[in-house]
Amino acid sequence: MPTVKRNGGEGFFNAAFDGNKNGLTLIELLVTLAVLGFVISALYTFYIAGLNSWNRSIDQMEYQQSARISMNKIISELRYAHEVYMLDGDTETLYFQTDHKGKSTLFRFRRSGQQLLFEQRDSFNKHHSYNVIALGIKEADFHIDANSTVHITIKVGNEFKEFILQGSVRPRNIMPGDVDFD
Repeated sequence: MPTVKRNGGEGFFNAAFDGNKNGLTLIELLVTLAVLGFVISALYTFYIAGLNSWNRSIDQMEYQQSARISMNKIISELRYAHEVYMLDGDTETLYFQTDHKGKSTLFRFRRSGQQLLFEQRDSFNKHHSYNVIALGIKEADFHIDANSTVHITIKVGNEFKEFILQGSVRPRNIMPGDVDFD
């Protein structure tokens, strides 16, 4: 069996703990840790700022997408309406009738809170069913001009950024002057 010779000479263990050799002092170690702490905190700050910016851009894309979807739905539904009207100057609610499953059916678009609703109504103007077609809606304004064109303005967003989308449609089954403005 091999034996290890240990003497008090220049062995590995003795050289590692010799005070005259190069090594780190406590002050050097503390300065290194402080510099490393500053670097890590700066990287963390940049990471958090980038993450917040990413979240804001995602929110903005969702608001814009919500406005586009709602505008497309409104225009596609109104395109085939044979009657369009608003009640009592309420610019946030638009009523229209189309031929649905072989009979004339009453629908309406209206804003409820921050939702835009598409409702099917019965003949007594009580809601029959509804779908939420957009979220994050701050305003939805409808106006009908003398040429039977419906002008739509949708405002979406939050306290930091708002987007306004405008569009118009002239229903194909309505002749100019056939619109009731009451």
